Amino acid sequence: MDLKEIYQVYNEKFNDKKLPYIECNNCKYNFYYPRNVCPKCGSYNIKINESNGNGTIYSYTVMNKSTWAIVSLNEGFKMYMNIYGNNPEINKKIKIIFEDSKLPCGEII
Repeated sequence: MDLKEIYQVYNEKFNDKKLPYIECNNCKYNFYYPRNVCPKCGSYNIKINESNGNGTIYSYTVMNKSTWAIVSLNEGFKMYMNIYGNNPEINKKIKIIFEDSKLPCGEII
């Protein structure tokens, strides 16, 4: 699978309000950011899966009244996103939502 195909699948998943991630078939490492090679073992043998959209806040910062966080998803990968909700805390549970843009955001649950 080349990078152009990966971006196409990601866009299709975002349009369906689904969160894609990539799993390496060689070492079973999961990662979010689109690339056609596993960053852990260097294998090109990868597949795209859908996250269940649940995770926890790993780290966060508040800038201009917006909360931005690194979120640890249940499937074992981390990603950076805007978080909605009051009182963000480390390890607080979040659910992935798709607001005005196609990009995923987190909502504190």
